[in-house]
Amino acid sequence: MLRLLPVLLLLGACAKERETAPPTLDERCHNVYRTWDDPVAFEEEMIGLAAWLDENGRSDEAWEGLRLTNLTEADVADVTVPADADLADHVGIANAGPSAFPIALHGAAVTEADQVWNDPSSFDQYDRTPIEGDAAAFASGSGYFRSENSVIKRGAFGVTIPYELRKDYRWADLGDGRQGFVARHWIAVPGCSDNGNNCVHQTFGLDVFVEDGDETLRLLTNWLYVVTAADGLLTEDARIGLIAQGNQDLVIAADEELQLRADGG
Repeated sequence: MLRLLPVLLLLGACAKERETAPPTLDERCHNVYRTWDDPVAFEEEMIGLAAWLDENGRSDEAWEGLRLTNLTEADVADVTVPADADLADHVGIANAGPSAFPIALHGAAVTEADQVWNDPSSFDQYDRTPIEGDAAAFASGSGYFRSENSVIKRGAFGVTIPYELRKDYRWADLGDGRQGFVARHWIAVPGCSDNGNNCVHQTFGLDVFVEDGDETLRLLTNWLYVVTAADGLLTEDARIGLIAQGNQDLVIAADEELQLRADGG
């Protein structure tokens, strides 16, 4: 029981109902995912997301997390979806918040080979291999690059889940003198722990960065279907809360890493 206590306390903190995302945000997130390879439509949707972040990206509601509707077959038509995936199984959540660091630093950091710094408390391994595009040009603020990522995700009680993540990045001109960039990710093959009791069956997501003076507005979305040995303890609100907390952890860890670098650490 003592081993379970921290987990139960965590679940209690997460188990609150999240508000439904407003249609504007929900539609934009779907559209950015779907129009990835259509430069004109993609930039139009990114401009819309930037406008939403300008107005709402620093709000408590956006930080706590907003429920997204499930992705559709049309949204994921150009990515490789797990063979037995049922898109009705996953749940979606979006979290937004400010980063104290300029977008140029974020753009350079995401091209690095070792991405464990994204959240050292959650990843045992996060190795990034570019497969297309110019990573150096991207780090300087232009173009795109595509990557494959070997990830080992750490869970409770020493459980680890390895999986291969595809994550692609591209910059966008926001039409007002600012820039933004976004990553789109997914897995093609589910990953499971050694005993098969803990599996990432589906994950799709967006990681949006919008220039805001010397700071950056961030929006993370995750559409996720995970099965764990602790599922019997989880309500739906708790599951969604854990995904939301994972998004928050990524924002916090990135700023902590950039602060360490600024301090010469």
